[in-house]
Formats: sequence, structure tokens, C-alpha cells
Amino acid sequence: MHLILMLLAAFAGGLILNLMPCVLPVLSLKIFDFVQRAAGRKGGVLAHGLSFTAGTVMSFWALAGLLIVLRRMGQGLGWGYQLQSPTFVVILCALFMFFALHLFGVFEVGYLFTRISRGHEKEGLGGSFLAGVTATLVATPCTGPFMGTAMAYAFTQNDFVAFAVFTALGLGMASPYLLLSAAPGLARFLPKPGAWMEHLKQFMGFPLLATVVWLAWVFGRQTGIDAMAMLLALLVAAGLAAWVLGKWMALHHPGHVRLTAALVALAIFVPTLAWVIMGVQHRAPAASTDATLSDVVPGPGTITWHRYTPETLVALRAEGKAVFLDFTADWCITCKVNERVALSKPEVAAAFAEKNIVALQADWTNSDEAVTKALEGYGRNSIPLYVYYPAGGGTYKILPQVLTSGIVVSAL
Repeated sequence: MHLILMLLAAFAGGLILNLMPCVLPVLSLKIFDFVQRAAGRKGGVLAHGLSFTAGTVMSFWALAGLLIVLRRMGQGLGWGYQLQSPTFVVILCALFMFFALHLFGVFEVGYLFTRISRGHEKEGLGGSFLAGVTATLVATPCTGPFMGTAMAYAFTQNDFVAFAVFTALGLGMASPYLLLSAAPGLARFLPKPGAWMEHLKQFMGFPLLATVVWLAWVFGRQTGIDAMAMLLALLVAAGLAAWVLGKWMALHHPGHVRLTAALVALAIFVPTLAWVIMGVQHRAPAASTDATLSDVVPGPGTITWHRYTPETLVALRAEGKAVFLDFTADWCITCKVNERVALSKPEVAAAFAEKNIVALQADWTNSDEAVTKALEGYGRNSIPLYVYYPAGGGTYKILPQVLTSGIVVSAL
């Protein structure tokens, strides 16, 4: 019975992921694609829904398998750990840059697959599968309600249960598009195809560019301004490579021209990518061994935040002080939204001051073994996580993953 509840929680968590800002751009593109295909035959539309679902679920399987293997090797990892790697952020940033340029019409993807696909339908199925993979990759910075509990449960169970939970997550995330593709009658509620779709396609490139800006900011926070300039140079190279593809890879050009264009684009982009990856130096924040409150870190609002260490928490609890512990990361969009709509509000700061609460921030932007072990101690492997210890040594309370100022004040 407990497993069934966790599977339902995982499905609900995957469904809610579609509402997160990190996933919305990709999902909206698939809804846009569905509108284009809605006038087609039922089987063709359903095939795209199944392909998108397969890409999503198989990506969740790959993440689950990788997490299980690395954990058995002694690595302390959790959901979203990929974005702790600047190399992964670089690759994801370049990928989204190419997606945006494609939507703007700088180059087309279709002719790149003509040698490996005989028909438009197969090419489209491959695109739907890749969209499912991409949606899963960009979902990793987000953890919504139900999802954290389900994943924490998954990694305390055997491999079969872990894969079952991740399967439920993938099915929940893919369910809106699968539902649209399986029920053609719903198409009547969607707008009819027309010239507006080309304008919408180009407009959707801007949310992807906004995602690139956010990823570049995360990368800069991890590695510094010099490495961030290298990443921007890579994005310029990606733009030039895409322009070459758009100018000379179209099917009306002779074969030798298209081959030359592909080689030139690779010669521009691949060495630049290698240069950036080799130049990245992962600079994790220095671990504090001092159990004092001198290590002040930037935080939302007027609350004074101090860097978390296990020793600091133990010392504060021994003194009987009230403690609010915030597990966060620069790549965690839910964390940043909570900071903006809840933790930065004056009424929350006033409640902290009234109760003399000490605010500790556990930053998981870069891999940090102390933070990972602390998360595991609370039965979690994902963020955000908010823990409140009342004054006088009472039992701690875990707050919801999505906050409002009212929720925080009430909890305190």
C-alpha cells in the first residue's frame, strides 16, 4: 500500500513538473507541434505522443540507473546533481542556444536527418523522442510537491522500486501530451493551424534564450567571470555554426557543398566546446570548520543568513536557539522563487527577528558532501528543503517545498 501511495505521489510530482518554468518552454513546443499535427490521422498523432513519452520515461530510467550506480560507488548524489557540474551546464547551454536559433529559422533540422530517415513521419518521431529527453534534462533543476518525498523513498528501497518510482515520474511528466495525442477529440479545443504558428514558433525561441541566460548565470556563479566569458564565446561560435548550416546545408545545394558546410560547422563549434570544457575549473565554496556565526552569506530580504556547517547547527541547538535551515542552490528555480515570494518578505523577516531565529543556508550549487549528508539525514535527496528547529530543543519541522510568506510565518 505504501508503494502505491509513493507511485501516485511520483506521478503527481511528474505532472506538476510541467508547470515549472524550467520545463514550460519545452512542453509548450510539444503542444505547438500537436496543433500542427492535430489535423492528421489519429494513429500518427498518437505515435508522436508515445514517442515523446518513451523519450521522457527512458531518460528518467537513465537518471535512476546513473544515480544508483554512483551511489554504490560511494558518491553522495541527488536529484539535480547534474547541474552541479559546470561541464553539464555548458553542454545544456549550447543545446538550448541551438534550439532557439532553430526556432528563429537560422537553420532547419529536417534536412539533417534525410540520410537516416526515409519519411517525414520517422523524422518527426525522432524529434518527439528527443523532445522527451530534453524535457527531462531541463526538469532536473526543479522539484515540486510530492516529488521530493517520492524520490527520497525510491533511494531507500531496492533497485526495482527505485525504477518504478522514476517510471511514475516520467509518466506523470509526459501525461499531458500523451493525453492530447490519444484523445483527438480534444483537438477541437485547440486553435486551428495557420500563419500565426510561424510567429509563435519564432516567439518561443525567446524563452529558450532566457533559459540560456539563466544557465550562463549559474555557470558564472560556479566558475567565475573569466569562465563565463569563455561560455559566451562558445555561444557566439554556436551561432556562427548554425548560420553556416542554414546557408549551405539546404537540400537544393550539391552534396559536396552540404558536406563541406557540415564539416565547417563542426570545425567551428567542436574545438570551441572542447576549449571551454577543458578551461573550466570547478570552484566549490570553501567549507567552514568554524562553529561560529561569523560566516555571513547573501540571502533573501533583510534576514541575516549564515553558512551551514554541521558543527554550527549542533552548537546552536546545544544553546537552545531557534534555527531555520534553508537547503538551496543557484540552479534550483523553485528555491529562487520561494526566496522571492516568501523568504524576502518583510513579515517573514519580522517573524525571524521576533523569535530570534538564526537562519542557516546550506548551498548545494556545487557538490558538497556535508550538505548531501545533511539532506540524507532528513530523508531527502533533492531541494528545496526547509527545516525549522524551535527554541528550547523541540522536534524539528519540515516546511512544504513551495512556500508563501503565510506558510513560513504560520510554521514559525
